[in-house]
Amino acid sequence: MFRSPQLLPLTLLLSGLLWLFTTTGGRQIFVKEVLGSAYDSQAEHFLRGDVDVDVEAIGHEAMIVNGKVRMYFGPFPALLRIPLNFVYPAGHGKWSRISGFCAGIIALFAFAGLVRMALKSSPLSSRARNWLGNACVIGFAFGSPLLLLLGNLSIYDEAIIWGLALSLGAIFFVFRSRKAEGGFLTRALLGFSLCAGGALLSRVTFGAPFILIAPLLVLGLPRDNRVTNLTALVLPFGAALIFYIWLNYARFGSLTGVNYYDYYINTVHSKFAHKFGVFSPRRILHSFADYFGVRFPSLEREPPFLAADRHFYDYPSLYSNDFSEVYIPLLWCSGWLVFGAIMGITCLVRREGADAFERSAATALFAQFLCILSFFALAQRYAADLYPFLIVCLIIFLRSGSMALVRSRHVIIGLVCLSITVNSLATVSWLIGPDQNVPSETRAAWEKLLGRHSFEK
Repeated sequence: MFRSPQLLPLTLLLSGLLWLFTTTGGRQIFVKEVLGSAYDSQAEHFLRGDVDVDVEAIGHEAMIVNGKVRMYFGPFPALLRIPLNFVYPAGHGKWSRISGFCAGIIALFAFAGLVRMALKSSPLSSRARNWLGNACVIGFAFGSPLLLLLGNLSIYDEAIIWGLALSLGAIFFVFRSRKAEGGFLTRALLGFSLCAGGALLSRVTFGAPFILIAPLLVLGLPRDNRVTNLTALVLPFGAALIFYIWLNYARFGSLTGVNYYDYYINTVHSKFAHKFGVFSPRRILHSFADYFGVRFPSLEREPPFLAADRHFYDYPSLYSNDFSEVYIPLLWCSGWLVFGAIMGITCLVRREGADAFERSAATALFAQFLCILSFFALAQRYAADLYPFLIVCLIIFLRSGSMALVRSRHVIIGLVCLSITVNSLATVSWLIGPDQNVPSETRAAWEKLLGRHSFEK
């Protein structure tokens, strides 16, 4: 009988390290992040029975619809604020770091659970499974966008980290449900439905693939206890989908909400979206080249030794900005995952490398992958949308049981070491430098830790 790798002790340790990173050494917990109070304002308006938001809370990201101020960000962080502000009113406007940390931990444990399930049936020895499994978990913690999202929990990143976390949670329950029976199956389906619904309400690009995956789960339901299982699968996710459609219509008069740029006060982006579209397949190759290029951050003599910055990327008919905020391509920040995903893709295209369900689920997540590559702006935080597809491909490779895994495990571990070094240094450089949404007290704490002075940047 195969034994699962022991990942819990390391995952708990990493949770503590990420808490220190998120709260700048544990000293900055309740902090006003950039526009973070917009979620609190949205929560208050939900309780009043409307979908408006206070103009002073949303600021330069406001949408003006018939004289009413609206915002386009997903409502999940706002819904989370309702019980938080009820329990501790003094935290109003300062919940971003606690909220983001909770999302980060969900993402970390969901990923660890996926790796644990995948490696349980691998041909590796028990010791090799432990080494590879723990390496992947460390790689996800420090060699992925998770570090950036936890380092800057402004209004932009909080919604994304919740979308990523709940997306990975839904994927975990998808794989869990395929081997579960009885009550375990019902709970797995309920977990999928709750996570998929939360992902949809956090950021639609994370939740939309599960609209395609849910019918696949329905088709695979056993006849026993079918009504209960179907209710667990459909009810929470269906309620979230209905709420999402209603909210879009209430905010912007559209069922999908894709017309929100019609009301954006930022005329540069609004005019560009009208002329060239928010999404376009013409951007896919250029975006892929930017996110997966070999461009390396420049070196510097003082800590953190890598200088992350925006770079010139001028395609006037493709992107609304003449620069890209992808400060480090995925080949450097997550080379271990890219390698594993490529190996997983080879399993998907082989006749016996994956089954029809895995291929269909991967295709649904690949649609999300292409969606973000067709977006009209480029940023490191948007790269998080690429990860669900890459992670599923990695999981398929880890559970394939092929000899390729045995031969390449040392390559993955080596790439994890490289990725966490480069990504960690580059991310810190970005947070203390070009990132304009990092609170001044956080930036000052980082500069003090690194022995730098604020006037140097």
